[in-house]
Amino acid sequence: MSQSNWEADKMLDVYIHDYLVKRDFKDTAQAFQAEGKVSSDPVAIDAPGGFLFEWWSVFWDIFIARTNEKHSEVASSYIEVLPERCSEQLVVDSNLTIPH
Repeated sequence: MSQSNWEADKMLDVYIHDYLVKRDFKDTAQAFQAEGKVSSDPVAIDAPGGFLFEWWSVFWDIFIARTNEKHSEVASSYIEVLPERCSEQLVVDSNLTIPH
């Protein structure tokens, strides 16, 4: 495993622990911290419900907007703009020349 993957794994563990603590799953958080040797240092992104919960909420809203009418206006805007942005990026990519 590369060094960057190892760091990513450790950061994920820290945010999982933060989520468990903020959800008041004390025993689970303690067991996870002990078994995973998770750092007790404070998280860099200290969201009220935990960074993972915040991230998941945004992800789920955008994901579900593709197939379900129950989503936010922000997700609707993102879904509407996404194909346009992809088309713009394809044009930019097709204009790039590859040196031989």
